[in-house]
Amino acid sequence: MNVQTVNFERLSFVNVEKPTDFEMKYLKNNYYFNSLNLEDYVHKTQIPKIENHKKYDLIVLRFPLFTENVPQNSHQYGVVHLPAFHMYFKKRRLLSSYVNFFIAQEYIVVVHDGTLPQIEHIFSLCQKTLHNRTEYMSQGSVFLAYKIIDALVDTCFPVINELTATIDKIDKDLEYKQSQRILEDISTTRRNLVVFHTMIKPILPLFSSLEEGKYENLNGTMQPFWGNVLDHLQKILDRVEDNQELIGGISESSEFLLRSKTNQIMATLTIMFTLTIPATVIGTFYGMNILLPGGIEEGPWNFWGHYTTLIFVVILSVIPLILMLLYFKHKKWY
Repeated sequence: MNVQTVNFERLSFVNVEKPTDFEMKYLKNNYYFNSLNLEDYVHKTQIPKIENHKKYDLIVLRFPLFTENVPQNSHQYGVVHLPAFHMYFKKRRLLSSYVNFFIAQEYIVVVHDGTLPQIEHIFSLCQKTLHNRTEYMSQGSVFLAYKIIDALVDTCFPVINELTATIDKIDKDLEYKQSQRILEDISTTRRNLVVFHTMIKPILPLFSSLEEGKYENLNGTMQPFWGNVLDHLQKILDRVEDNQELIGGISESSEFLLRSKTNQIMATLTIMFTLTIPATVIGTFYGMNILLPGGIEEGPWNFWGHYTTLIFVVILSVIPLILMLLYFKHKKWY
């Protein structure tokens, strides 16, 4: 059974990783959790929220992680699934992981899918030494919940730092080259920022309510601590929104450069085609069964021998070609 417990004084820290129906039944029978809360986690129909129940309080949060941190069998535990991509792009795609905190005075039950190592790290610390248990668990279940949530929020900073670094790299690459890979990088990064934004924005009102003291069981002396988490989340959201504007500008610049390059190619091809028109027209006339100066018929116009026609076509084609090039140059079309 994927249920581990650490006890300290009158508090139990229960870590439920990758829960199946068996673990959910255990939680319902031993802690009397609302079956709807457990079913919502199993079926992944949750949204970030805080709920007050008679015997416990429920906090549901959602945190980001990159796909290289997701176990191969994570689909069984609710990580959002996306279409398969080439490994280069798949590694950089941002997913989300839900964490449920069931908080009562005598226990805290953390239900998660095992993709967020910070929870396992704190639980492992509490298992190892009395000093760690005293640090994390001596001030009650709400303080322990705060320590876990604060650690999870802090892991959002490396995520946004990586996204920022990716944007900087894209911006530098655009100075030297245009490629399909850069366009896919832009698309993936914009998608990651949107996903990140949809994770952080719904959480802000929850911690704003906690900072304002709207939840009696979760506030008290903890009220200033929730304000610290709210401040971190606000900074993360501001950086996400700034990066969204930046990648949007880069995307527009990339599209403009692509359109400009396409227009240059079309202009070059159009000029090349236009320059062939005089030779085509003149050659067509000399291919007709009519008498023209320089034709192959015997007479006064055949004074350059058998190549008179060819010479006439070349001369009559080159003259308008030169005139057209001078005109294009005057108009600054190339």
